[in-house]
Amino acid sequence: MNLETIDWNNIPDTISKDQFCKICHMSKRTATKYLGSEIPCSDNGKKTHRYAIAKPDLIAFLERTSERQRISTITPVVRCSKTAFSSLPLSEQVASFMHEYYEQLIRSERDILRVSDICKITGYGKTIVNTWFLSGNLRYVVIRGAKHTTKENLIDFMSSDAFDKIFKKSDWHLQQIEILRHIFVHA
Repeated sequence: MNLETIDWNNIPDTISKDQFCKICHMSKRTATKYLGSEIPCSDNGKKTHRYAIAKPDLIAFLERTSERQRISTITPVVRCSKTAFSSLPLSEQVASFMHEYYEQLIRSERDILRVSDICKITGYGKTIVNTWFLSGNLRYVVIRGAKHTTKENLIDFMSSDAFDKIFKKSDWHLQQIEILRHIFVHA
């Protein structure tokens, strides 16, 4: 938003939420999120004409907002939560190391695993596990109407490129990546 295009002489000293929405070109719902948190205002608690915003507070908010918009166009914002890929390149050596690691990690599990067992081991939900089955990444058999896989198939899948490239990783998966990275780097 360009602050120079606003005629500040025609704006009263206190404005309502509706006027704020028109000046800032935003919806009432978005405006409500800003009021009280980023824009100081008085709230009388009524259903209509509830908020009163001082002109200097509006100007300060618009200056901060326009500065943020300029910065975000220059510097891209990088958000990363559970979306990180493993930084370990999956060479044959790394894949073999991961295979041995996962083999030791789930050695106490049964040889034939149900979907619920896989969910418990990997931290992913049933929908994701069934997606792995249907995509062909994790081999399975149907026993009495339920999908099952072997422990060896699961280990092969967990040490594969497909498992490493899951975009939204479970907390368990992220922990294993950190452990593997720590072990592999210090080995």
